[in-house]
Amino acid sequence: MSTRFNYLLNKIIDTPLKTSPFEFLYIENFFSDDDFEEIVNDQQINQPVYKTNVDMINGVLKAGYKPVPFPGCTTDVHEYLSQIESNKKIKYHNDDILEGFGMSMRMQSYHSHTLQHLMHFLNTEEFKKVCMNKFGKTGAVTIETAIQKYLTGYEISPHPDIRKKCLTYMVNINPHKDESLGTHFMKFKDDKKLIQDYWENTPTVDRCWVPWDWCETEFKQEKNNSITMFAPSNNTIHAVKLDYDHKQYQRTQIYGNTWYKNARNLTRENWKVLKNLL
Repeated sequence: MSTRFNYLLNKIIDTPLKTSPFEFLYIENFFSDDDFEEIVNDQQINQPVYKTNVDMINGVLKAGYKPVPFPGCTTDVHEYLSQIESNKKIKYHNDDILEGFGMSMRMQSYHSHTLQHLMHFLNTEEFKKVCMNKFGKTGAVTIETAIQKYLTGYEISPHPDIRKKCLTYMVNINPHKDESLGTHFMKFKDDKKLIQDYWENTPTVDRCWVPWDWCETEFKQEKNNSITMFAPSNNTIHAVKLDYDHKQYQRTQIYGNTWYKNARNLTRENWKVLKNLL
């Protein structure tokens, strides 16, 4: 079916994959200038400057967002506000690997025709097929794409993604010029690479988060209107850590995944188990 956003398919098809620190797609100026300007100036995305954290949270909620369960985040607004107002560093779910405590707000309904059309397109079978073909993936999967705002304190420690995830992609649609809030694309340091081998040779064990100092950043997705996409594997290490004034603006992304429908249950381990391998 022909749509306004069909040109995005050709960009994905025609762009060669990057190979370092792992295989991934990276495209700058993903949307046309006109489309991008309309998206980032949409009232649901381009929020006003707020005076207080409470005002900001209430404004984003009123704009149609809702806190969602997400790694490194809480869905309890009162707990979140209490922590950032007191400027405390707490541990998420008692996991001492994390330094942050954030909140991910997902847009629940799309008020404008442009956002409605775009999000419908990004959840279609046609878009899913092009993405799967790009990485040579097969099998029964579902696609899930949404618009999210990530508030200060949000952190996901370095990780390659769980095995149930077939593809993941992110498009920066920030309504501001700050390009410092990107996603780190990383690799294990030489003395930690045996963890990657362990995951390769132990497919019944799921992959997990690891400490920041076990990895090093080779690329950071900072450009606005850029997309990254990759097929999670044992070396697709990526991470995020946010510390910024979200009253001025909020880090905003189109965030999408495809998930294997028939993924089996796996043993879950954490970084402390991996530490014993080193």
